[in-house]
Amino acid sequence: MIGSAPFPVSLNDLTTEVLSRALGVEILDFEAEPLGLDRGMLCELFLLDLRYGDAAHGPPRVVAKFGSSRELVRSRALAVGIYERELRFFDVLANRTPMRLPDVYASWYDAKSAEFLLLLEAIEADVEVDQLNGIDAGRAKLVIREMASLHAKWAGDPEIEGLEWLPPLGSPDRRRSLGDHVRNGWNPLAEMIGPGSDPKISVAGELLERRLDEALANSRGYLATLIHLDLRLDNLLFSPDGTTVTVIDWQGVGVGPASWDLAYFISQSLTIENRRNHEKELLDLYADVVRTLQPGLDPVELMAGYEEAMWYGLTIAAALMVVGDMDEPRTRLLAETMALRALAALDDHGQLEAELP
Repeated sequence: MIGSAPFPVSLNDLTTEVLSRALGVEILDFEAEPLGLDRGMLCELFLLDLRYGDAAHGPPRVVAKFGSSRELVRSRALAVGIYERELRFFDVLANRTPMRLPDVYASWYDAKSAEFLLLLEAIEADVEVDQLNGIDAGRAKLVIREMASLHAKWAGDPEIEGLEWLPPLGSPDRRRSLGDHVRNGWNPLAEMIGPGSDPKISVAGELLERRLDEALANSRGYLATLIHLDLRLDNLLFSPDGTTVTVIDWQGVGVGPASWDLAYFISQSLTIENRRNHEKELLDLYADVVRTLQPGLDPVELMAGYEEAMWYGLTIAAALMVVGDMDEPRTRLLAETMALRALAALDDHGQLEAELP
């Protein structure tokens, strides 16, 4: 159940009393370490080390997730409902979604200010995994299996299409918000990656806003399912032994074609070379898993629109220039890496060819 105001809206407000009530055990003290400062996050994350009394037991660590302290980010969050969306996903749908997800200990939300607090399970993860480096095909297959489980479970389900807080991918608000990111973020992104180095950069810039909006509009005609919409390595926690993966950060969750999760993950979480070498293998695996989980479901329907969905990766790279902290060197490098991977994927899938002189 999602709690209401008042509640702590920053780390400075968080107390042992609040944590004790949320976890149901007395906590004497805690230390906080910031997380994800250079990952383009739209929130503020802290890893809390908890200290209990002699007779008390509980998780040694939890993650505290607050709304952004940056007014621009919080105002956009309020306008498009991304914070509320994640909290309601965990409250309403997570327990029926067959994926590895973090446990939620407590959550609070203020609809007027878009401030929130989410207390989550701290997942032990392989810290060597980095989106800038990409992953191998073995780890990618773990994600593909989780993704197929998500999509197969909710494909064509009328429940998710009737939830007011869960907008369709092609909704006017989504199209307007993503279009704003393109208009405000593309020029600084193109300047950073160097438009003179490759004519495809200029071509993509001329096409991006129109082709993205067309793809969003077309998405309304494909089979809909529950989609994460930010499936990239910064939101995927691989176990240290490499056998499991946990999916985090559900702020972008919505209803739409599974192909958008597929295209975004495959184009952004592998290097260009690895994607070219393993893309077909990963798509074939996805189709096989879907057939196994839902024999009556045609995976081709889920993968419809895959090629045009590649525009989404370039859009998010532009969005990082608007909502990301550009004072963080890794955030800038992440935007550049995402843009170059998206451009290569768009070119490989014929999304630029027809427009080149």
